[in-house]
Amino acid sequence: HVISRRGFLRNAALVAAAALAGCAPKATPAPAAEKPAAEQPADEQPAPPTATPQPAAPAPKERIPIQYWLFWNQPSACEAAWRATDEWQQMEADGLDIEFRTGAGGDAGKTAVAAGTPPDVGCLGPQLDFALGGVLLDLNPFVDASDKISRDSFFTESYENASWRDMQFGIPAMECYVRLGLDYNERMVGEAGLDPDDPPETWEELFEWHEKLTKFDAAGNLLQFGIDPYDAMGGPGPHYASAWTVSMLWDFNDWWNPTDASITINNERFVESLETCAEFIRLMGVDNLAGVRSVEGQGTWGGSYNAEVQAMIIEGYWHPGETAKEKPEVSVLNRASWVPVPAWRAGDKVQCYTSHATSLYRDGTHAKEAFPVIEFQQSKAHCDIAFAEIGWLPALKEYIAGVEPIFPGLDFYLRSASEATHRYTDPRMPISTFVGDQFYVYRERVYRDEMTAQEAADAIQQAVEQEWVESGWAEKWGA
Repeated sequence: HVISRRGFLRNAALVAAAALAGCAPKATPAPAAEKPAAEQPADEQPAPPTATPQPAAPAPKERIPIQYWLFWNQPSACEAAWRATDEWQQMEADGLDIEFRTGAGGDAGKTAVAAGTPPDVGCLGPQLDFALGGVLLDLNPFVDASDKISRDSFFTESYENASWRDMQFGIPAMECYVRLGLDYNERMVGEAGLDPDDPPETWEELFEWHEKLTKFDAAGNLLQFGIDPYDAMGGPGPHYASAWTVSMLWDFNDWWNPTDASITINNERFVESLETCAEFIRLMGVDNLAGVRSVEGQGTWGGSYNAEVQAMIIEGYWHPGETAKEKPEVSVLNRASWVPVPAWRAGDKVQCYTSHATSLYRDGTHAKEAFPVIEFQQSKAHCDIAFAEIGWLPALKEYIAGVEPIFPGLDFYLRSASEATHRYTDPRMPISTFVGDQFYVYRERVYRDEMTAQEAADAIQQAVEQEWVESGWAEKWGA
């Protein structure tokens, strides 16, 4: 019999203790005290009281580790405050140990999902693609059983946008609400001789502002520009949580017809949008714009706007809050208004409702136990912290009704929800990611004058039709 090192040390300690006890000197007994005359004999003393049995301590709750991932980085600023809320503390009291991770999207998130090692709960970005791939759970049963989430509490477009046929693959959360506004720097606009109180309403008027706001040095290098039409919300292709903005502004959002699976991308309105946006970039110079973007801090999605190199940007409601947090001195100059539309639909006020959605991942170890995280995302405590820290809003009607426009420009977005004449959402086409990829490639070929706008639209149409067949969707559509 071989004894372990730990067993050896334990036995050695016992032997040593016994040896010490045997070697210790015996104590001398104390003399017995005399018993007082009136004292009762020992065997007649009253018995000591019996201790009342105490109930056994409850067994500790089994801890359930929950992996909660988001693709954004910004929510990391909220983590400490979220963990301190009563709602988060209750989740922990109920046995959940939540590991919160941000910046978990992109290739890393897709790889984890493909490898069967996704988080239990979260939003990694392409949630519709994940739903179509069968890796998300249907949340309808969870919503039916919840006393914290009601379908009617959400903006209809936002809630339905996180569904596929009869499956609710996500719940709108974290970053939702309206997507479209023209934000502009009132100082830069005023210095160009333009009126900040009279923003452009058509793309023709927007181009006039763009010309007056664009500046070059003596060598022809771009110093400042009006707007990059493909920056921020102007740039994405179809996406369940974003918007193919040109399809909404030029009113061809019916390019995909789910009834008969017809695709009509190469329509005259799309062609017009490609040519119109190309004119803005040609004025600046393609390589000039790329040079500006290459400078640290002058990138897209607000970088060059914060640097006051870019005067206007097409953004969603989050822009006022994010700008206030990132560049307060620019935030105070921020104005917002309707995104201009083509002259042939002048007067239309366009708004888009989509939402990012949080899902439960089928292969998550404890996905079915993680729904309380989604319920927490709908709480006032959660939403208050997200709004205060990063300027983000949910898709909850009651919450939005109580929001104060504390960031410059936010008042427009709050008003736009009720003042819009045209409300759009993403049509959720199964290969929308592919459509977006083609849009990125061919729009550049147009503004580089490598092909006409019509040729680009025809090329996208052909590529999408081919992918529709080769992906198998043409065969299984309607099944």
